[in-house]
Amino acid sequence: MNIATLAGHLAFGLIAFSFLVKDIFWLRLLSIAASLFSVFYNYTIPTEPMWLAINWNFIFILVNLYHIGVILYEKREVKMGDKDEELYQTLFKEMSPVEYLKISRAAKWETLKPGQRIITQGIQVPDLYLIYNGTVDVEIDNEHITQLKDGEFVGEMSFLTEKVATATCKVKYEAQCLVWKQREFKELLKRNPSLYFTIQSVLSAQVSNKLVSSTKK
Repeated sequence: MNIATLAGHLAFGLIAFSFLVKDIFWLRLLSIAASLFSVFYNYTIPTEPMWLAINWNFIFILVNLYHIGVILYEKREVKMGDKDEELYQTLFKEMSPVEYLKISRAAKWETLKPGQRIITQGIQVPDLYLIYNGTVDVEIDNEHITQLKDGEFVGEMSFLTEKVATATCKVKYEAQCLVWKQREFKELLKRNPSLYFTIQSVLSAQVSNKLVSSTKK
């Protein structure tokens, strides 16, 4: 077996192996390596270089290099404030730091006073709240149901279903919250599919936890 034939086997072997790789960064590196071996094979084996295959492999290499650059850019270290760092580490670790900053910059910090009503049962919810610290009472038909505390969302059910609020939420103790305008936030998520699925997962998990907690009471 000569070197060119070995390069051909390596090209197809790396492509096959890449199907087993889940990490997108390593998948793209394997794809680049496979394309390079394929270029060598297609240049060496035929009586004349197969320029069609060679040119397409170079295109694949450039595309993968671009996406590797994007991945490295999004995984780079970024400076966050103390609040953002805490929220990122506790709730949004599945995102890259750059992705988290995209969603945090789309929100604004608000300090809510005791007695302030955040959402009202039966009324459309324009905002999505994330409690950084503080306590929020939840009422259904004027009956106290539960309390929401640090790290919990308010309005996530309406955000997911686009329906009116199923409960009324009032601030019990002063609360600092990160607040997103639902419409603007959804537009941001539509432009960033990976963020969309991560946020959907985080919110759905909280809804499930709240439903489980309510059935135990």
